[in-house]
Amino acid sequence: MALAIAGSAAAQDGGPYPLTVKAGESVAVCTTGTIICPASDPICDDTSVATTVSTADGLAFKGVKPGTTLCSAASAAGRGLRRLYRVTVTR
Repeated sequence: MALAIAGSAAAQDGGPYPLTVKAGESVAVCTTGTIICPASDPICDDTSVATTVSTADGLAFKGVKPGTTLCSAASAAGRGLRRLYRVTVTR
């Protein structure tokens, strides 16, 4: 699993939380510490760039092809708002 989390400042100012993943690989959002888990109800704006999958670690964003898209997920626990992610997929 390839994951890079850049700039916690984006998360602090309410902007999308940046995630970087390689094409063909995935990152489970619950392992990032950015959302109250379990996470559910995922949405990605451009599913040709990133999509969602279920993994042993829970909901994950999977890189499809290089590019950037916005994705979000909600807390299934009902204790948090949707978390917005800027998912950048690299080669």
